[in-house]
Amino acid sequence: MRRAGAAAIFLLVIAGAAILSIGVAAQEGILTLRVEPNVVEVAPGASASGRIVLRNESLREADDVEFAWTGATGIALATTPQSVSVVGAFASSTVAFTLVAAPTVAIGDVRGSLEVLYTYCIDELCFQIAETVPVDVRVAATPQTPSATALGETDGFQPASPDVGAWRWWVLAVTVLFVLVAAALGRSRRIRTATALALVVAGVAVLVLGVRLDQHTQAQAVGAVLCTSCVGIETVEVQAPRLSTAQAAAVDRLSKPVELLVFYATWCRSCPYAEAMVDLVATRNPLVSYRLVNAETERGLAAEHGVTRAGRTVVPAIVRVDTGKVLFGAEKLGDRLVGLIEEGM
Repeated sequence: MRRAGAAAIFLLVIAGAAILSIGVAAQEGILTLRVEPNVVEVAPGASASGRIVLRNESLREADDVEFAWTGATGIALATTPQSVSVVGAFASSTVAFTLVAAPTVAIGDVRGSLEVLYTYCIDELCFQIAETVPVDVRVAATPQTPSATALGETDGFQPASPDVGAWRWWVLAVTVLFVLVAAALGRSRRIRTATALALVVAGVAVLVLGVRLDQHTQAQAVGAVLCTSCVGIETVEVQAPRLSTAQAAAVDRLSKPVELLVFYATWCRSCPYAEAMVDLVATRNPLVSYRLVNAETERGLAAEHGVTRAGRTVVPAIVRVDTGKVLFGAEKLGDRLVGLIEEGM
C-alpha cells in the first residue's frame, strides 16, 4: 500500500511538472518580426519609408495584427500602419510605414520601436501577444535611399527582436530531462522522497520562470473577455483625455448624483483611456462617482449589468447604474460619456 501511494504521488508530481512546462511554452509569440531597412534614414522636416515583415512560424494563424509607435522624440509615424487581418500558418506578410522627422530634430542616430499586437487561438483559448520591435533611425541632412538589399532581398531572415521563445523551449527540455532522470532514480526507495521534493521545486521554478518570461510577450487569455481595440473594433486612443468647452460646461451643469461602473481588463489597451476620461469627469464634478471593476474577476457583475454579450465580456465598458445604460469602447468617448450623464437631468 505504501509503495502504491508513493508511486501515485510520484506520478502526480511528474505530471504537474510536465503541465507547468507545457504552460510555459504555450503562451509564446508565433510571429517572427523584422524591420527593413536596418536603419531608416530621414532628413529633418522630411519623411522616410520602411516596412515590417511578419513571418508566422507556427501551425496557427495570427489574427488582427495592429501597430503602434513608441519612443524616439522628434520622430513619429505619418499614419498608423494598416492592420493585418490574418497571417496564416507558415505565411508572411509585409506592412509599410512612413516616419516623419520634426524640423527641429537633431542630426544623429535615435531608436524608436513599433509595438505589434495580435491574437492567436488554441481551440477555445485565445492569447493576446504584444511584442516590441526596435527601429533604428538616422537623422541626416542628406539621407541615402535604401537599396534593394537593404529592403530585404536577401536569403537570410534576421529577427529584430530577441528570441525569447527559445528560452521557453530550453525550460521545457531541461524539465523533461529532469523528469526522466528522476523517474530512473525513483526506483530507489531511499531517494524516492528526495526526488519527489526536487520535482516539486523544479515545477515551481518552471512556473516562476514562465511568468517572468511572459512579461516580454504579455500573453493574456482573452477567450472570455473581449477588448475592443485588441481585435480591431476600434483604434487605441493615445491622446491625453480632455473635455471640450461644450463638454466641460455640460459636466458643470450636472445637478444630480450619477454613479458609474467602469469595467476593464488589465491587458486591455483602450481601458486606461476610458478610466482616465471618467476620472476627469468625476474630478470636475463631485456629483459623478465611479468604481473600477475588473471584468476578468467580476464576471457575474459584468453579466448583471449587460456588459457580457454572446458569452464574452466586452471592455472597456461604462455603465450608468441608475439607468443601466452601457457605453462600450473608448472611441469618441467624450461626447458619449457626457450624453450618458446628461440623460434625465
